[in-house]
Amino acid sequence: MSTGSCFKKLAAVLCLLGLTASGCQPADSGSSAAVTQKEQPIQVLTIGTADSGGTMYPVGRAIAQVINENIPQMKINIGASNGSLSNVEGLRGGQIDLALVSADVAYCAYRGEDEFSGKPMKNLRAIGAVYFSCSNWITKDSLNAVYVHDLLGKRVAVGPENSTTDLSARIALQVVGINSNNTKLENYGLGSGSKALGEGKLDAVHGMAGVPIKAMQDLAKSVPCHLLRYTDEELNEILDDNDQYRKAVIPAGTYYGQKEDVPTFGVKCVLCVNEDMDEELVYTITKILRESVEDLDELHYSMESMKDLDFVTKDLPVPLHPGAERFYNEN
Repeated sequence: MSTGSCFKKLAAVLCLLGLTASGCQPADSGSSAAVTQKEQPIQVLTIGTADSGGTMYPVGRAIAQVINENIPQMKINIGASNGSLSNVEGLRGGQIDLALVSADVAYCAYRGEDEFSGKPMKNLRAIGAVYFSCSNWITKDSLNAVYVHDLLGKRVAVGPENSTTDLSARIALQVVGINSNNTKLENYGLGSGSKALGEGKLDAVHGMAGVPIKAMQDLAKSVPCHLLRYTDEELNEILDDNDQYRKAVIPAGTYYGQKEDVPTFGVKCVLCVNEDMDEELVYTITKILRESVEDLDELHYSMESMKDLDFVTKDLPVPLHPGAERFYNEN
């Protein structure tokens, strides 16, 4: 992984943060002229992710790894959470410094809509999109279901409460005529839900994540399973009602035994920060991520999308942070 190209900007950032050695210290500070790197204070930041069975957690871990490797005086910790909504509130309250947030949630948070009605987060900013999530419904072959609407009256895992998986599942289920009054909707994580499906405790599991979702892939290798579909009409209605959703396809072969493409919908996942995060720091983080796209792809397959700069910077749900915007404009 290349590190030298980051250090010119990094020096300015670390001086600003008070993280460098004697070159940024007052001459009369009384400290030794030869201050070792080991003695320097560490800037600790936290990135909000999600359920470890999905995509946000390993993606957050990959982002933390490349930043930690490129900024010796910085450490990014990984914070597990219920996902996008929790991460937005974590940014708002200052409990976390960076957050992975699905574009639909970021859109509503910035504008004060839906779950954020009456409490817009106008200081929410983007560094860029990092991967694309798809709506995945998996069931065992023994259920003989083809479409999502076939789950009426069944036991269905919709995801951790108030997670992106949960919210997108309920939006889709409403379109296909399913709700908590006519179907048992349960809040399982992707890992625990897939395990429960395999044990016969559930009939289907939803995941909104980069594909393949590891927990579902593992299940498909051990139990005969298949993905459920939306009809064209259902899919169009879901897309018409949600500005940030996009048509997507889960290609044949994504999951073990999957013989056909499965049309679905998806949404970008965006790395977000508060507007007041230091501009030079955000510039350097953005630079590191852009220069590390090959490494990020190796660390997690879903981050291959970051190789496309248009994917990273266009059609974002919130404005770019000034530090990120300056980097993209200069490069």
